[in-house]
Amino acid sequence: MVLSIATLPVCAAPWHWQFGLDRGVPGGFIKVRENAVDGTSLPLGPGLGIDYVQRLHLGAIDKLARGRALVLQLDLVRLHGETVFPTPVYFNGVGLAAGRPVITDTNPVNNWQITALYRQRLFPDTTGRVRLDGELGFTYVGLTYNLQGYPVGAANPSQLSGATTREDFITQELPVPLAGARLRWPFAHDWDIDAEYLGGHLPRLYSLRNEGGKVYVTQSNMESRLGLLHELDNRLRLGFGWYDRYYMQHEQSAQDGNYIRMNEHGLYLNLSYGF
Repeated sequence: MVLSIATLPVCAAPWHWQFGLDRGVPGGFIKVRENAVDGTSLPLGPGLGIDYVQRLHLGAIDKLARGRALVLQLDLVRLHGETVFPTPVYFNGVGLAAGRPVITDTNPVNNWQITALYRQRLFPDTTGRVRLDGELGFTYVGLTYNLQGYPVGAANPSQLSGATTREDFITQELPVPLAGARLRWPFAHDWDIDAEYLGGHLPRLYSLRNEGGKVYVTQSNMESRLGLLHELDNRLRLGFGWYDRYYMQHEQSAQDGNYIRMNEHGLYLNLSYGF
C-alpha cells in the first residue's frame, strides 16, 4: 500500500504542503566490486529478505499563474531485510561467510531523493477539470547501501564487517534530467482519472570524481502511476491506484564497479492539502 501525493485544482490555494508514505514490493539486484574482488549479484527483494520498500514523501507545490507550477519533493526511503546464503558472497571487496546472517539496513538518512519540477498546462480547458501538464526538471539520489555480515574466517560476532560493507553510490551521483506528463480526466462527480509518467537517463559520463582513476556513471530513473482522485473539498484530495518505479545506477573505474538496479510496484493511497 502506498500513501503519496496529489495536487489540487488551479482554482485552489497557491501553496500545497505534502506528506505521503509509499509501501511497495522491490526487485532487481545490487553488485559492488572493489579492485580485483568482483561482487556477487545480490537480489533485491525476498532474495535478501527485503519484503517491502517504504518511502516517506515531504514536498510542496507553488501554483504560479497561467497553469504553471513549481514542484519540490523529498523522498526518504528505508530498506531492511535479513537472509542466510548457502555459499560466501562478496560485497565491496569483503567476503561474507556462508550460513551466517546477511543484513540490509539502509535507513532514510542514507537513502533519499530530491526531485524538482516545472509543470506547465499544455492546452486550455473551459471546464477547469480536464488538464494535461508537461513536466521538466531533475532528480538527485543520495544512496549509501549498508550490508552487514560475518567476514569469512571471523571468529566471533564482534567481527561483524559493519562499515566495511557500506557502498556510497552518492559519492559519484549526478543530477538526472527528467521529462514527463500528467493527465487528469473527470469521469464522475468529484472523481478524476489521474495518470502520470516521469523518466530520465544519463548516458555514460565522467562523474568529475576520481577513485582509482576516472569514475564513469550511467543512470536511469522512471516513475509512473495510474489511479483515481476524489475531491473532498476545494483544498483536500484523496487518491488511490497503481504505481511503478525504476532506478538504475552503474559506476565504473579501475577501482570500483558498482551496479544497482531496483524496481518497485504496488498500490498507492494519496492525500494533499492546499493553503
